[in-house]
Amino acid sequence: MLRQMNNEDLFKLYDSDLVLRLHNAKNLNDTRKILTRFKESLGDYPPSHDLVKSFLAQYTDRKPRTLYRYAQMLRVFMKWYGEPMEDFKVKVPKSLPPYTEDSEIDRLFHAIENKKTHKNTIVRDCLMIELALKSGLRRGELANLEAKDVHTDFLIVRGGKGGKDRVIPLSVPIALRLRQFIERKKPAQKVFGLKPPTITMKIKAFARRAGLENLHAHTLRHKFATDLLEHGADIRSVQHLLGHENLSTTQVYLSVTDKRLREAVDLLDDTKQKTTTPASVKTGDREKGKKYPTDLQPIVTIKDVIKPISSDSDVLESEYFSHFVMWNEGRDPAIEIEMALLDCRREWLDTQRETMLRADESLEFKPVLHRPEGRYYILCQYKRVSYQDEDDMWAQTWLPFKLKKASREGEVYVVPGELEFVFNVTEEDKTEVYFNKPK
Repeated sequence: MLRQMNNEDLFKLYDSDLVLRLHNAKNLNDTRKILTRFKESLGDYPPSHDLVKSFLAQYTDRKPRTLYRYAQMLRVFMKWYGEPMEDFKVKVPKSLPPYTEDSEIDRLFHAIENKKTHKNTIVRDCLMIELALKSGLRRGELANLEAKDVHTDFLIVRGGKGGKDRVIPLSVPIALRLRQFIERKKPAQKVFGLKPPTITMKIKAFARRAGLENLHAHTLRHKFATDLLEHGADIRSVQHLLGHENLSTTQVYLSVTDKRLREAVDLLDDTKQKTTTPASVKTGDREKGKKYPTDLQPIVTIKDVIKPISSDSDVLESEYFSHFVMWNEGRDPAIEIEMALLDCRREWLDTQRETMLRADESLEFKPVLHRPEGRYYILCQYKRVSYQDEDDMWAQTWLPFKLKKASREGEVYVVPGELEFVFNVTEEDKTEVYFNKPK
């Protein structure tokens, strides 16, 4: 049917599909522009692979990412048309986000605090910059933030990229200053009262005064992501905070903050001492003052996973969890993994055993959760690779949680607690999950 239509009717029909699929106004307008140019270049000829390539050849002088975007727009159109371009690819060079030093941010704030005009906006501008650094908000999200979306220790981003909402926790200092700033504002009033282009121009102007020619509004978002990863945040938490749909978008920041690469280079320096005694580590060792590696890896965390709920379910999706995932967020494999569901007396109810969990991989633990309300524990214990000439030591991750009745008869949901890590557990002190443990 599509091949029998003239190009005018064909592109008009496809536009209806675009409107339903693209909810971002800018993406919709950009796609319409490229498709209009493509339609004009076709004349009376029907769309074909060769004509798509001929059209894109006009834009080879554009930036690689721009050419890639144009190609993707036409690839989607050709797939809808029934002639997918599987063998046609436009490669994008791998580029890293900019890395901003703390000293550069200090210079930016200094430039704002010492500006000679519009001194009455110093507080607003500093708060806006600090919020971007502590929340990762895009410039449009900063502009659209309303007073009613700022709460005691978190804010709600409404209508972010892709029309998605998300929650951003706030640290106590920035939350207090933000609450004071909006104290007299009406609920629907914009917090900063600036349009997105104005925010861009302001930050560029402040950066120029500070002698930072390459710092712009999105640089603050990059800084937020790299700071989180450098301080040990897991990649999936950073993905949620940034509002990325795909994890691959977030993973680009790992290349900037990858401690493994730095440690590999440090191996060349034999004079470096890599041991310290972490104050926060709980230990089963009876030897006081023993030195441990700075990086106590692997670290296996336990995450609860939301169960897909059918549309006719009365159970709140945000409250109902179906199983648990063990995720190795360290750099080394964990071995001899033992998982267990325990009751409030720490007696085992359900168990599972695995041989190995490699770095950045996960495995599922699905204990039977149709049990009475009350307090329970998920335990994951594993061995980490020995350092120096030590014996392999056990480590444990505990997740205390509560089971509560759900609104659907006979079902329960999980109320998770705080993770607890216990390192260097001796063989005698480790929790016995398997009483008839194989030799």
